[in-house]
Amino acid sequence: MNTTLFSIQFRSITTSELAVATALLGEASLVVSDISEKVTLFGLFDGQTLLALGGLEAYQDKALLRSVCVPPQKKGKGYGSHLVRSIENDAMANGITDFYLLTTTAAIFFERAGYQTADRNTAPDVIKNTSEFSDLCPSSAVFMHKALDL
Repeated sequence: MNTTLFSIQFRSITTSELAVATALLGEASLVVSDISEKVTLFGLFDGQTLLALGGLEAYQDKALLRSVCVPPQKKGKGYGSHLVRSIENDAMANGITDFYLLTTTAAIFFERAGYQTADRNTAPDVIKNTSEFSDLCPSSAVFMHKALDL
C-alpha cells in the first residue's frame, strides 16, 4: 500500500497561482484592487492544496498584514494561525519590528495572535499612507498593532 504524506509548506504565491489567490480573497470579500508589487502574498500549502492565504505590505521596519483568509472547507484547523506566525517569522528575519492591520471581521482572531486594538490616529505615517488604510478599508474597521520580538 502506497501513501503519500505532504508536509505543510509556507511560501510566496507564484505568478501562476495569483488568479486562484485573488479569487479566494474576492470570495472572502477582501480587497484585491490594490494587490500589486507592494504586497507579497504568502500561502500555506499541503502539496498543491492552498490551506491559508495572507499578504504583507512592508515599509522599512513596519508592515501591514493584509488579507488573511482560509478557504471555508479548511477553517477551524489552525491554518490561519500557522500562516500568521509564519508571515511574522519571515518578516522578523527581514527586519520588521511592528505589524499593523485593519479588520472588519476578525479582531478576535488577531487578538488571540497577540495583536492589540489601537487608535487609528497612532498609526505611523507610512501605514496611514497605504491605500488599504487611507482609501480601501472603511473607517469602522478595527485598527490593530503587534510589536514583534527580534
